[in-house]
Amino acid sequence: MSSTNWSLRALAGAAVLAMMAAAPAHAAGGYFRAAQGAMGPISPSQDLASDLAVSFAGIQSWDGQGEATNTLLSVNALPGGLVDTISWNVSITTIGASWLSEATISILNTDGEGVFFSPGIEDDSSGSGTYTGSVSLVELGLSFNIGADGKLNFEFFESFDDVPGAADATFTAGGMSFSGIGVSPVPEPGTYGLMALGLLAVAGAARRRKAG
Repeated sequence: MSSTNWSLRALAGAAVLAMMAAAPAHAAGGYFRAAQGAMGPISPSQDLASDLAVSFAGIQSWDGQGEATNTLLSVNALPGGLVDTISWNVSITTIGASWLSEATISILNTDGEGVFFSPGIEDDSSGSGTYTGSVSLVELGLSFNIGADGKLNFEFFESFDDVPGAADATFTAGGMSFSGIGVSPVPEPGTYGLMALGLLAVAGAARRRKAG
Protein backbone atom coordinates (compact mmCIF):
# COMPACT_ATOMS: atom_id res chain seq x y z
CA MET A 1 0.00 0.00 0.00
CA SER A 2 1.36 3.44 -0.89
CA SER A 3 2.22 6.03 1.76
CA THR A 4 -0.59 8.20 0.39
CA ASN A 5 -3.14 5.41 0.94
CA TRP A 6 -1.77 4.83 4.42
CA SER A 7 -2.20 8.51 5.28
CA LEU A 8 -5.77 8.51 3.97
CA ARG A 9 -6.56 5.42 6.01
CA ALA A 10 -5.08 6.95 9.14
CA LEU A 11 -7.05 10.16 8.66
CA ALA A 12 -10.28 8.24 8.03
CA GLY A 13 -9.72 6.15 11.15
CA ALA A 14 -9.08 9.26 13.24
CA ALA A 15 -12.26 10.87 11.96
CA VAL A 16 -14.32 7.81 12.82
CA LEU A 17 -12.90 7.63 16.32
CA ALA A 18 -13.56 11.33 16.83
CA MET A 19 -17.18 10.92 15.79
CA MET A 20 -17.60 7.91 18.05
CA ALA A 21 -16.12 9.92 20.97
CA ALA A 22 -14.49 6.72 22.18
CA ALA A 23 -10.82 5.97 22.69
CA PRO A 24 -9.45 2.92 20.83
CA ALA A 25 -9.02 -0.17 22.96
CA HIS A 26 -6.38 -2.77 22.13
CA ALA A 27 -6.99 -6.37 23.08
CA ALA A 28 -4.75 -9.41 22.74
CA GLY A 29 -4.44 -9.97 19.00
CA GLY A 30 -7.27 -7.61 18.11
CA TYR A 31 -8.71 -4.14 18.16
CA PHE A 32 -12.08 -3.00 19.46
CA ARG A 33 -13.84 0.33 19.36
CA ALA A 34 -17.34 1.31 20.40
CA ALA A 35 -20.25 1.59 17.99
CA GLN A 36 -22.48 4.38 19.27
CA GLY A 37 -23.38 4.32 22.98
CA ALA A 38 -23.73 1.23 25.10
CA MET A 39 -27.11 0.54 26.71
CA GLY A 40 -27.57 0.20 30.45
CA PRO A 41 -27.58 -3.30 31.92
CA ILE A 42 -30.69 -5.43 31.56
CA SER A 43 -31.42 -8.44 33.73
CA PRO A 44 -32.61 -11.19 31.37
CA SER A 45 -33.84 -14.60 32.44
CA GLN A 46 -30.49 -16.32 32.97
CA ASP A 47 -32.00 -19.80 33.01
CA LEU A 48 -32.13 -19.56 29.20
CA ALA A 49 -28.52 -18.44 28.82
CA SER A 50 -25.77 -20.46 27.20
CA ASP A 51 -22.63 -19.70 25.23
CA LEU A 52 -23.10 -18.57 21.64
CA ALA A 53 -20.65 -19.69 18.92
CA VAL A 54 -20.64 -18.04 15.49
CA SER A 55 -18.66 -19.50 12.57
CA PHE A 56 -16.99 -17.16 10.06
CA ALA A 57 -15.56 -19.91 7.82
CA GLY A 58 -15.90 -19.10 4.12
CA ILE A 59 -17.13 -15.51 4.59
CA GLN A 60 -15.42 -12.90 2.42
CA SER A 61 -14.66 -9.28 3.22
CA TRP A 62 -15.47 -7.04 0.25
CA ASP A 63 -15.95 -3.30 0.47
CA GLY A 64 -16.25 -0.43 2.95
CA GLN A 65 -18.75 -0.45 5.77
CA GLY A 66 -22.38 -0.30 4.64
CA GLU A 67 -21.77 -1.34 1.03
CA ALA A 68 -24.37 -3.64 -0.53
CA THR A 69 -21.68 -6.16 -1.52
CA ASN A 70 -20.75 -6.94 2.08
CA THR A 71 -21.75 -10.13 3.85
CA LEU A 72 -24.29 -9.64 6.63
CA LEU A 73 -24.93 -12.27 9.28
CA SER A 74 -27.67 -12.22 11.91
CA VAL A 75 -27.91 -14.77 14.73
CA ASN A 76 -30.44 -15.36 17.49
CA ALA A 77 -29.23 -14.48 20.97
CA LEU A 78 -30.76 -13.95 24.41
CA PRO A 79 -33.02 -10.85 24.35
CA GLY A 80 -31.54 -8.29 26.74
CA GLY A 81 -28.40 -10.39 27.25
CA LEU A 82 -25.22 -8.52 28.11
CA VAL A 83 -22.39 -8.92 25.58
CA ASP A 84 -19.52 -8.73 28.05
CA THR A 85 -16.91 -11.29 26.95
CA ILE A 86 -15.80 -12.20 23.43
CA SER A 87 -13.37 -14.95 22.39
CA TRP A 88 -12.08 -15.56 18.88
CA ASN A 89 -10.01 -17.97 16.81
CA VAL A 90 -10.00 -16.63 13.26
CA SER A 91 -7.94 -17.38 10.15
CA ILE A 92 -7.83 -14.79 7.34
CA THR A 93 -6.30 -14.85 3.86
CA THR A 94 -6.09 -11.65 1.85
CA ILE A 95 -6.70 -11.30 -1.88
CA GLY A 96 -4.32 -9.21 -3.99
CA ALA A 97 -2.59 -6.33 -2.21
CA SER A 98 -5.12 -6.00 0.61
CA TRP A 99 -3.75 -6.02 4.16
CA LEU A 100 -4.77 -8.42 6.92
CA SER A 101 -5.33 -5.44 9.21
CA GLU A 102 -8.13 -4.13 6.98
CA ALA A 103 -10.56 -7.05 7.46
CA THR A 104 -13.07 -5.73 9.99
CA ILE A 105 -16.26 -7.01 11.63
CA SER A 106 -19.04 -4.96 13.17
CA ILE A 107 -20.89 -6.71 16.02
CA LEU A 108 -24.09 -4.81 16.73
CA ASN A 109 -27.54 -5.07 18.20
CA THR A 110 -30.48 -3.98 16.03
CA ASP A 111 -30.20 -0.41 17.35
CA GLY A 112 -26.65 -0.20 15.98
CA GLU A 113 -24.96 -0.39 19.39
CA GLY A 114 -21.94 -2.63 19.80
CA VAL A 115 -18.31 -2.83 18.73
CA PHE A 116 -16.07 -2.99 15.68
CA PHE A 117 -13.36 -5.66 15.66
CA SER A 118 -10.23 -6.05 13.49
CA PRO A 119 -8.58 -9.43 14.30
CA GLY A 120 -5.32 -8.70 12.46
CA ILE A 121 -5.06 -4.96 13.18
CA GLU A 122 -1.28 -5.10 13.61
CA ASP A 123 -0.63 -7.07 10.39
CA ASP A 124 -0.15 -4.39 7.75
CA SER A 125 0.78 -6.99 5.14
CA SER A 126 -0.85 -9.33 2.65
CA GLY A 127 -1.05 -13.09 3.06
CA SER A 128 -2.56 -15.32 5.72
CA GLY A 129 -2.84 -15.03 9.47
CA THR A 130 -4.52 -16.72 12.43
CA TYR A 131 -5.61 -14.72 15.45
CA THR A 132 -6.74 -16.07 18.81
CA GLY A 133 -7.73 -14.27 21.96
CA SER A 134 -10.36 -13.33 24.49
CA VAL A 135 -11.35 -9.99 25.95
CA SER A 136 -13.65 -8.57 28.60
CA LEU A 137 -15.67 -5.77 27.03
CA VAL A 138 -16.64 -4.73 30.57
CA GLU A 139 -13.02 -3.95 31.39
CA LEU A 140 -12.71 -1.93 28.16
CA GLY A 141 -15.94 -0.06 28.87
CA LEU A 142 -17.47 -1.45 25.65
CA SER A 143 -20.09 -3.95 26.86
CA PHE A 144 -23.58 -3.65 25.37
CA ASN A 145 -26.93 -5.40 25.50
CA ILE A 146 -28.82 -7.46 22.95
CA GLY A 147 -32.09 -5.75 22.00
CA ALA A 148 -35.59 -7.02 22.65
CA ASP A 149 -35.61 -8.82 19.27
CA GLY A 150 -32.72 -11.05 20.39
CA LYS A 151 -30.64 -10.38 17.26
CA LEU A 152 -26.85 -10.05 17.13
CA ASN A 153 -25.80 -8.71 13.74
CA PHE A 154 -22.45 -8.93 11.96
CA GLU A 155 -21.13 -7.08 8.92
CA PHE A 156 -17.82 -8.08 7.31
CA PHE A 157 -16.11 -5.13 5.63
CA GLU A 158 -12.77 -3.49 4.78
CA SER A 159 -11.47 -0.54 6.80
CA PHE A 160 -9.65 0.44 3.59
CA ASP A 161 -11.17 -0.84 0.35
CA ASP A 162 -8.41 -1.66 -2.13
CA VAL A 163 -10.68 -2.81 -4.97
CA PRO A 164 -14.34 -1.68 -4.87
CA GLY A 165 -16.76 -4.39 -5.93
CA ALA A 166 -14.29 -7.21 -5.33
CA ALA A 167 -13.42 -9.41 -2.37
CA ASP A 168 -10.31 -8.31 -0.48
CA ALA A 169 -10.06 -11.12 2.09
CA THR A 170 -11.55 -14.46 3.11
CA PHE A 171 -12.17 -15.73 6.63
CA THR A 172 -10.91 -19.24 5.93
CA ALA A 173 -11.67 -20.79 9.33
CA GLY A 174 -12.81 -20.13 12.86
CA GLY A 175 -15.17 -17.63 14.38
CA MET A 176 -16.17 -15.99 17.66
CA SER A 177 -17.88 -17.09 20.85
CA PHE A 178 -19.87 -15.06 23.36
CA SER A 179 -20.45 -16.14 26.94
CA GLY A 180 -23.95 -16.38 28.34
CA ILE A 181 -26.01 -14.84 25.51
CA GLY A 182 -27.02 -17.97 23.61
CA VAL A 183 -30.56 -19.24 23.88
CA SER A 184 -30.83 -22.76 25.27
CA PRO A 185 -33.60 -24.77 23.62
CA VAL A 186 -36.68 -25.14 25.81
CA PRO A 187 -39.67 -27.37 25.06
CA GLU A 188 -42.80 -25.74 23.65
CA PRO A 189 -45.92 -25.95 25.87
CA GLY A 190 -47.34 -28.69 23.66
CA THR A 191 -44.14 -30.66 24.04
CA TYR A 192 -44.52 -30.71 27.81
CA GLY A 193 -47.93 -32.38 27.33
CA LEU A 194 -46.45 -35.02 25.03
CA MET A 195 -43.67 -35.67 27.51
CA ALA A 196 -46.21 -36.14 30.31
CA LEU A 197 -48.25 -38.59 28.19
CA GLY A 198 -45.09 -40.51 27.41
CA LEU A 199 -44.17 -40.76 31.08
CA LEU A 200 -47.70 -41.95 31.92
CA ALA A 201 -47.50 -44.59 29.20
CA VAL A 202 -44.14 -45.82 30.53
CA ALA A 203 -45.52 -45.92 34.09
CA GLY A 204 -48.61 -47.84 32.91
CA ALA A 205 -46.48 -50.38 31.08
CA ALA A 206 -44.35 -50.89 34.18
CA ARG A 207 -47.43 -51.54 36.30
CA ARG A 208 -48.74 -54.11 33.79
CA ARG A 209 -45.41 -55.93 33.78
CA LYS A 210 -45.43 -56.03 37.60
CA ALA A 211 -49.02 -57.30 37.73
CA GLY A 212 -48.19 -60.00 35.19
